[in-house]
Amino acid sequence: MTRILVVDANEAFAALLQQELENMEMRADIAASGHEALRATAATNYAMAIVDMGLPDVPSAQLVRALRQEHPDLRLMVIPLEGDGVPSELADVSIQGTLPKPFFLPELPERIRQALTRPLRAPVEEEKAPVPAPAGEVAPNVLPLMSRLAQEVGAEAVLLIRGGELVAHTGRMSENGVSALTALVADAWRASTRVAQILGKEQLRFEQSIEGAEYLLYSLAITEDLILSVVVAGKVPLGMIRHRAKETAEEIRKAL
Repeated sequence: MTRILVVDANEAFAALLQQELENMEMRADIAASGHEALRATAATNYAMAIVDMGLPDVPSAQLVRALRQEHPDLRLMVIPLEGDGVPSELADVSIQGTLPKPFFLPELPERIRQALTRPLRAPVEEEKAPVPAPAGEVAPNVLPLMSRLAQEVGAEAVLLIRGGELVAHTGRMSENGVSALTALVADAWRASTRVAQILGKEQLRFEQSIEGAEYLLYSLAITEDLILSVVVAGKVPLGMIRHRAKETAEEIRKAL
């Protein structure tokens, strides 16, 4: 029998969903919090978890990422706070379906069927990448912007560097690689600043691209000391990377 975990703090909604799933001859358990969900999935082999994005005890996106990382074969549905699409902060995570709240009862069987049969994709970044570093001083909606940029240009890594120090990053590059690139970008930024001082000129906005045999590194200053860097492997045109990086940099600047 297919076993599904419903993760929702709304007792009435969770009970309704549980009943409808059982009417479909499935077994449904309820977890009222993120911590309960982690304990349940550790103890039981579920086919799918349906996670509400408004959990009170933990950020739901963080829970979804943890479930995907710890249980690669677990199918995931999310209940968005608004609308019927996958939330932007989970754009880089393998999600099999969504369920609006409230939902139209006759649609539920087909939504569940599709989610249970939709192939699991396993992007490298989901399996190997560290969870993006805490945003620290940047606004919480900056990381989704970085993740979207990484997805759009197929980036190995997207870094946000402030004053020579790594603030946040996303992508599939190793921690050692990210640290090395942070130092490289910071050195280039400091050198650019020093050259401007020697020439007695005010530094223009920092922008740099370095192209190797397999990789392209593009960096752009968002503010005087905040730099966005993108590392791309393959033959993605520099013009495309520059265009999307500048658009993302402007969105990040507005979000600060």
